[in-house]
Amino acid sequence: MLPRYLVTAGSFLLLVGVLAEPRALLAQGAANTGFDSFIMLVPPRDTNAIKKQLRSAIEAGGTAETRRQQAETMRLGARGRIEAKKVEIDRIKERINLARKENREADRLGLDAERKAAELEIRLMERREELRKAEIDLEIQRSELAGFSQKALALELQLATRRAGRLRKPGGGAAGASLDRVIGELEKQTLEAQRAEAASDIDVADREIVVIDRRLELLDAQQKVLVGN
Repeated sequence: MLPRYLVTAGSFLLLVGVLAEPRALLAQGAANTGFDSFIMLVPPRDTNAIKKQLRSAIEAGGTAETRRQQAETMRLGARGRIEAKKVEIDRIKERINLARKENREADRLGLDAERKAAELEIRLMERREELRKAEIDLEIQRSELAGFSQKALALELQLATRRAGRLRKPGGGAAGASLDRVIGELEKQTLEAQRAEAASDIDVADREIVVIDRRLELLDAQQKVLVGN
């Protein structure tokens, strides 16, 4: 059996190889030792690729906020139309009561038809308001996902930078051990941030399903109006 210090030295050499040619040298290391003597749990990536994803995550957060504001404006518009339509219905009811008192049956029937049409409009507008609320919730969740993505990518970028710095200072001793501990802690934090990002991505998918359901419900309601149901 090899002395412990030789295993450690071999592990570090394998790490250097992983950063240079990840696939080829990992396969070679596995063939020589029969097991992974050093496992990088956050796979090494080019810093330019990480930075590009980070910029995209920042843009995604801005886009989500813009869409949230648009959906909020439309929701408020729907709410305002609902309230105005309710006032209109109240006035129609007053006219219906007056027509009933004056025995104007034809007018009463016409006004009653207007009331029913207005109430149907309210139900449709309420569907639209529910859709806008679902869209707002979706964009809030997308914004949160963008935040989790930014954190995970920023940590991954730090990790990649520290790894590169460690390669420039391959010596052992207390200084090397300290750098290794920093890298290990950054790897842990990166993995935790990636886990939070993945969980948030699931929440976004759930919100997307809700939005699609609301759109289907509104479509069904509109079709019923068109066919007179």
